[in-house]
Amino acid sequence: MSIEIGTRVRFTRDHSRAGQVGIVDDVDAFDDNSPYRIVDDEGEFLSWTGDVEPVTSVSSSDREALVTRAKELLAGTPHSVTDIINMANFLAGGDA
Repeated sequence: MSIEIGTRVRFTRDHSRAGQVGIVDDVDAFDDNSPYRIVDDEGEFLSWTGDVEPVTSVSSSDREALVTRAKELLAGTPHSVTDIINMANFLAGGDA
C-alpha cells in the first residue's frame, strides 16, 4: 500500500508519537526525510515525518475511539447502532 494524501497511517517506533494514528493531508515530494504532513481526525496538525506506516487494521483502542467519534458526529440525529458502526467504518477508511 502506498502512502498518499488521505492514507491513514501509524507513527512508527522511530517517532516520538509512536503508535499514534493520523491521516496524511499533504505530501512534499522534495523532502526525503519528512515528506508526509500528518493530522489527527479533527484535522489538527501533528507532524511532518517519514516515520509512518499505512494502517492496515484497526486496533481495539482505535476502534473504540472511532465508535466514540461516530457517536459524537451522529449526536442529535435519529440513528441506529448500524449507523454508528457504518460511520466508524467510514472514519477508519472503510475497515474498522
